[in-house]
Amino acid sequence: MEKIEESWLMLDDKIIYYYIKRKKIKNMYMRFSLDGKLVITTSKSCSLERIEGFIKTKKQWIIKQISLQEKNSSDKERIELINDSNLYFLGRKYKSKIISGKVNDIKISEENIILTIKEKYVANAEYIKKVYEEWLKKECLETTIKYVEVYYEKMKKYNIPFPDVYIKKFKSRWGCCTPKKNKVEFAVNLVKTPVECIEYVIVHELAHFKYIHHDNNFYNFVSIFIPEWKKKREMLNKKYGRLVV
Repeated sequence: MEKIEESWLMLDDKIIYYYIKRKKIKNMYMRFSLDGKLVITTSKSCSLERIEGFIKTKKQWIIKQISLQEKNSSDKERIELINDSNLYFLGRKYKSKIISGKVNDIKISEENIILTIKEKYVANAEYIKKVYEEWLKKECLETTIKYVEVYYEKMKKYNIPFPDVYIKKFKSRWGCCTPKKNKVEFAVNLVKTPVECIEYVIVHELAHFKYIHHDNNFYNFVSIFIPEWKKKREMLNKKYGRLVV
């Protein structure tokens, strides 16, 4: 099996994840894979310093491609949300139930996510989807802040700051940390995964305030709080999609 290295660097205060494929070639090539990953193909002896230098020369193109991916991802998600659609929340599968009412409201019952939609919009699929996505983003923000608070308290003695928390429609990652801006961002779909996975992603991103790179020190630190972090990452990747974390 071909070995692929994973790494990342900062471009304009934005974390860029990339993957390195080493082959018997002399030149270096860059591309985005179909699932949105930045892939660098290079020689077996090429240094990480040279690879990062190559990436920096393509900075504007990379940032533009990532922006286009996130926009296209948003567009692709505009599918109809109808009765009995499968919806996921905190690791559980529910069926959607759409009813009309005076105000928009979303509640979770034992088996259903009940979407109450203003009567004049109850047949408008785009409107229903927008209401649902706004609710999902709000729930994701509340959930991630809740667990950021939990692990901030646990990490206090390591001088981890309390960050600003944002929710984004990431296509190729579960979370992102920008230490210089004291900011962490989480994929809105993270709230669809089990709490144990959410906790792992939060610890992973907070760990970047102490260790920038994914080295042994970084993962040893993560292990203090999530000893079985490999199992959590595997669960995310296998069941909920191969995103970077």
